[in-house]
Amino acid sequence: MTRLLFSLFLFSTALLFGQVQLKVISKANKEPIHNAAVYCDDELLGKTDFNGNLSFKTKCKKVEILASNFEDILADVKKSMEVSMKPLSEKVGNIDKVVINDKSDPKALRILDELNKRAKENSPKSLDSYNFKSYSKFSLDVDKDSVDVYKNFLAIRKDSLSKVDQKDFKQKEKDKKDSLTAEDFISATEQSQMFLWEKATEYKYSKSFGEKTNIIDNRMSGFKNPIYEALAINISNLDRTPRQLKPENRKLFNFYLSDTLQIDGRKTYVIKFKEIIDKKKQNPRKFNGKIYVDSETYALKKFESQNKKQNEGDIVSVWKPIDGKWFLDYEDIKLKMGSQSFNTSKKDSLKSGQTVKYNRKKFGSYLYVKNRFFDFELNQKQKASDFKGYSLEMKNADGSLLEKYRTDSLTARESATYTNIDSLVQKHNFEKKLTTLTQLLRGNIRYKMIDFDITKLFSYDQYQGIRLGAGLKLNEKFSKTFSPDGYFGYGFKDHRWKYGLGLDVRLSDKRTSVFRIDYVDDVFAAGRFSNTMWDMMMKVSDINLDLHNGTFYKNQKWGASYLYDISNSLSMKIAVNKEKQQALFDYQYQNLGNSFDNTSATLSLKFAPNDKNIMTPSGKYTYEKAYPQIFMNYEKGFKTLGGDLDYHRVDALIIHQFRSKLGSTNIKLFGGISSGSAPIWKNFEIAGQNDTNVDTWSSNISTPSNLGFTTMPSGTFFADKFVAFKVSQNLPFRFKTFGTRYSNIELEYQAAVGNMKNREDHQFQFQVLDHFYQEVGFIWNRFLGTGFGVGFSYRLGHYQTSEFKDNFGIKLRFNLLN
Repeated sequence: MTRLLFSLFLFSTALLFGQVQLKVISKANKEPIHNAAVYCDDELLGKTDFNGNLSFKTKCKKVEILASNFEDILADVKKSMEVSMKPLSEKVGNIDKVVINDKSDPKALRILDELNKRAKENSPKSLDSYNFKSYSKFSLDVDKDSVDVYKNFLAIRKDSLSKVDQKDFKQKEKDKKDSLTAEDFISATEQSQMFLWEKATEYKYSKSFGEKTNIIDNRMSGFKNPIYEALAINISNLDRTPRQLKPENRKLFNFYLSDTLQIDGRKTYVIKFKEIIDKKKQNPRKFNGKIYVDSETYALKKFESQNKKQNEGDIVSVWKPIDGKWFLDYEDIKLKMGSQSFNTSKKDSLKSGQTVKYNRKKFGSYLYVKNRFFDFELNQKQKASDFKGYSLEMKNADGSLLEKYRTDSLTARESATYTNIDSLVQKHNFEKKLTTLTQLLRGNIRYKMIDFDITKLFSYDQYQGIRLGAGLKLNEKFSKTFSPDGYFGYGFKDHRWKYGLGLDVRLSDKRTSVFRIDYVDDVFAAGRFSNTMWDMMMKVSDINLDLHNGTFYKNQKWGASYLYDISNSLSMKIAVNKEKQQALFDYQYQNLGNSFDNTSATLSLKFAPNDKNIMTPSGKYTYEKAYPQIFMNYEKGFKTLGGDLDYHRVDALIIHQFRSKLGSTNIKLFGGISSGSAPIWKNFEIAGQNDTNVDTWSSNISTPSNLGFTTMPSGTFFADKFVAFKVSQNLPFRFKTFGTRYSNIELEYQAAVGNMKNREDHQFQFQVLDHFYQEVGFIWNRFLGTGFGVGFSYRLGHYQTSEFKDNFGIKLRFNLLN
């Protein structure tokens, strides 16, 4: 019992003496100040009691103390502290109370509303044309004030690694390899930065011809070949509005008009902002940044943003007026990537009997981004030839032209980076590993000369059940001209293998120009809308479209096609196919049976006037997807070369997105027409995602798709002509529930109507969609702070039934696909 009490005494003593004891008093009358708030950065440590006392723990070396009607004070942290605060005047005290109330200043909000209203008027894109250039430098290094500390750390680490018993590594080869890599990294970065990337760029714009970006020159430490996907990354506010200024984020920040200044001879409003995280715990006068607004044009003149934690990062962007339009002048970004601490000692200077004393040293690694813009030319005559090809093109990639565009010379540490990091990356083959990561952006997993298609790995539908498989393609490392590919899959419900083989022949390295031949023996859902020119993410979104669908047909196809990009915006594909098709459900067409030979030709077009693309060794890469997007397919069946069918099939899809005060709006308008002699799969199934054949709640669960209806029975409604639209609205606010993620609400409405001219020709059980089918719903994205979205839909109108279950649908969304 005595030992227990003694232990409790030691614990309580350590707890008591580990805390800081603070007393806050008034400088005027020495009276204690009640309810004074103590903050470490932007975190509330506590408030003083009626005696002005507070006990707290903190790692901060300084704390900020706030109290109503007293001046703020910054005090050094000691075990025992007594702080005197100076009273404010009555006028200043009133202002202080307003700030503590944690409400946005109406004057600041009116200025920001006017800024957003005049954004297009102030934008350079309201001009007929412009040209300008930029120099960008991206570097990863320790804080410039901590270089000596970093070198000291490397020396200590290098010494410790040299003393490690190499026998320990014989048991784990991976540990030995990691250790050798670490030693090489230490050697490489002792006198150089960890990473350096320079880029000189030319920007061109014309109302008549659009946008064009030319990479004049580029050099990235460690990589001999350009990382094309990285070249498209624009870490700047050149074409983006800072998120703090977007109307949909208005509820996430508080804004205060703090001052009016003269900057460059122009009257300028200064608005401070702070992110709202926890109103009860946040420092009310700890701001996250400033917005400078020109009072005459209400243009954004300067933007400053600091991380909530000290020394974690900051952004400074500055715009300047040229002929009444505001261009980005320069930008500096600093983002903390990590930190490291270590102990140092002075063993050599110790006298006999003295204990070793350690000093704790700490340094952080940062990403530095420097953007400088110059050589502005406005309203000059532009040539159409300057805008040909894709929106982003590489002119040079060896770094030989960079000296001409550098705004200052490289430091000795920067200059050494290219030599040191080049050797390190080459030795450990990091370039191949990075290429593997960039291929994930295209939906592929790359291993040497083979790309594996992730969309072929797994799927599920009512006909095949679980389907497992693999798809692979030989990439440009095999051949820059020829690219064979193939896939296979096995359905565990139908117990059948499916496969396909193909060969791409690349005819140009300047733009997409690919001739292809292929053979396919597979099963497909009947009446599916064409997805020929869709991008990878759109196709991935439809992987579970047939979750509750069992209306499939078999297709054995020989085909040839030619894919060509007419311009940056317009793509075309021409295909001819010889097919043998057979229904895999109870079906007869015009008493001709359920199996047909089909000879057809198809023309597919995609028009995306605002997409931004770049040509890479792996093919075209869309680095910025924009709207509108228009897709069209025309298919013609011929009674030649053994074909049994004579038909026309046209479908079209228009997608558009835009922002307004109501938030982000997404509109999809789609439809199709089929005529002539065509079996049901050459008509259209209005993609239902519900299962009415199973009386369980699981039959009402689906995943969001591009064009599917959540509450519609799957494989039920068919039409030879139909039109449909889908509108989704992301509400202009975000909120938190649990964790650090923001959630938002998305409302949806979709409807479709169609007809079937000769319904009796198709002998199987289905319904004609000859009345409006309607459903409404919503999705809670990042539900309760998770990585999933949960949505609910409800059927309205003519097809609504008296059973709630029939009209109700549940959607589960992976936010990665949103």
